[in-house]
Amino acid sequence: MDVIPLKIVVLILTYNQRSITLECLSTLLKQEDVPFRVLLWDNGSHDDTIAAVNDAFPDVLTFYSESNLGVAGGRNASAMTAIGKLGATHLLFLDNDILVAPGFVGALYELFETEPQLGQTQAKLRFMYDRSLINDGGGARISFVFWRVKPVGFGEPDRGHYDVQHPCISCGGAMMVRSDVFQQLNGFDPLFGPFGPEDLDFSLRLQKAGYKAMYIPKAVGYHQVSHTFGEGYSEEYARHKSRHWLLFMRRHASLGQRLAFYLVGAPILSIQVFIREARRGNLRAFRGLIQGLLRQRK
Repeated sequence: MDVIPLKIVVLILTYNQRSITLECLSTLLKQEDVPFRVLLWDNGSHDDTIAAVNDAFPDVLTFYSESNLGVAGGRNASAMTAIGKLGATHLLFLDNDILVAPGFVGALYELFETEPQLGQTQAKLRFMYDRSLINDGGGARISFVFWRVKPVGFGEPDRGHYDVQHPCISCGGAMMVRSDVFQQLNGFDPLFGPFGPEDLDFSLRLQKAGYKAMYIPKAVGYHQVSHTFGEGYSEEYARHKSRHWLLFMRRHASLGQRLAFYLVGAPILSIQVFIREARRGNLRAFRGLIQGLLRQRK
């Protein structure tokens, strides 16, 4: 039986974030634990990111998209490019606002050598500007009833209590996936563009297909976090997020969870959003939420 040579490709998306992207690459390319290539996918930037990366890091493979494909579309396009042009066996999806600690790439890969059913690994993330606090200590916690999605340990002091490797629902900012599994699942679903949760949907579909997703605390990154968790949003954002949530529930929630959401969670959420956005003079966001909930995506 032929052994396929290991080819890890790190995939990074960028859009008008030249300085952040260069900083991410500067720490990533110091990794020496396992061999890997880096592919940067530019989703239509206008700040000369590609030129700056080519000048500073000539070994990075860069691609420029004339249009912004969004997160799911950009990741899918970059992944298929990495598989087709570089023969990638493992894909490491890394947000460009993450700085990685030494041993990061190797730690995410190591378990793949001994676990044949492993399809995905995820790193441990701390906040970039307060590295004593956890951003993600083990994937996502999901409450289908009350529409809550939050990383494990978010905002908690890191006392080592999330340093045990365990199965998880992987968030997409720092995760490695087997290329064959990624292709089998047809990658991230663009129906969740542009506001997610394509990463959680992918991880749950991966596990339903019989593969494991594991949290690897030895792989540490520092994240410039932009999570809002419902701190106010536009009408378009609210409409898309609510439609996406219904699609996500139909795929992954039990019948009981869906019924509880419609009977309990949705009314409570609607009241909370109405009060919050009324105080902000932003009732269009409430209208977007209701439109999204009533117009279920087919």
